[in-house]
Amino acid sequence: MNSGVDLLRIEDVGISFAIIGGPLHAVRRANLRVLPGKVTALVGESGSGKSVLSQAVMGILPNTAHVRGRILFSDPEKPGTTQDILQMPRDGPEIRALRGSRIGKIFQEPMTSLSPLHTVGNQVSESLQIHTPMARVERKARAEEMLDLVGFPNPKRAYDMYPFELSGGLR
Repeated sequence: MNSGVDLLRIEDVGISFAIIGGPLHAVRRANLRVLPGKVTALVGESGSGKSVLSQAVMGILPNTAHVRGRILFSDPEKPGTTQDILQMPRDGPEIRALRGSRIGKIFQEPMTSLSPLHTVGNQVSESLQIHTPMARVERKARAEEMLDLVGFPNPKRAYDMYPFELSGGLR
């Protein structure tokens, strides 16, 4: 990808929530660039809007949110194209195709990030099931490979475990 093109550009984004007594402004005039191949950190106090901004990028804000500005994504797999995530229908096929395939989010709280009703392997391989034409056996092997890459001591065993069976560190 051209180094002069931002992977993600957040321009003048404001996010508020409709509550009784008037809007609650969670983010005011946020501007941010994420360059390809670089690490970008978003740092701020608790309650400063970091999570809300990341939810806007993912297209997972609740219906009570009002968002203005632009969130521009330049997909490295589609050179020369830029999409404004905020112009996509909230749960339409365009944003669903990006979410989990081209853009992902790792939630902050390990104890509540994983569903207690599904195995670790099921949750790790869900994105592959949604976004890639792989056989179940191939998805399982790929998920076990991913678990190995992030340091699980026994990925094959972890695949069939439930989150409550893992240590806090593994979660």
